[in-house]
Amino acid sequence: MLTSTFIMLKPDAVKRGLTNTIIQIFQENGYQIKRQKEVVVDRNLILKHYEEVIIRVNKPYFEQAILDFFDGQKVIALELQKEGDHVIEDVRALVGATDPAKADPSSIRGRYGEDSLEASMSQKRTLRNLIHASDSVESAKQELSLWFN
Repeated sequence: MLTSTFIMLKPDAVKRGLTNTIIQIFQENGYQIKRQKEVVVDRNLILKHYEEVIIRVNKPYFEQAILDFFDGQKVIALELQKEGDHVIEDVRALVGATDPAKADPSSIRGRYGEDSLEASMSQKRTLRNLIHASDSVESAKQELSLWFN
């Protein structure tokens, strides 16, 4: 059975010219790209995408930090597919820990990350960690629907 998940290559990955490199890593690991599109992010889309995170983080500056990082910027939205039951977990392992400074050096964030959670929090800005990857089947379905209508 093919399982799908959602990936967003964030503005920092796009600006650094890492999109093809990251996509190639997924393909080399057996993932197929079912859908891909470049999106210029608008306020409503990104706030809907990060709605739960904004509530969970509960920092007064966080919503504005997300807007500062994403609004009007290009991202690449991907639907990845692979055979198996653990696609979401396997993709997240390949991507690496949220904090690039703590990510496995062989992961995407470990190899290409240039930021840390500590730095982003002290500067009250969004963590530049290259990629968003769905964390559950439910969030993958919701995010795929949001980004691919």
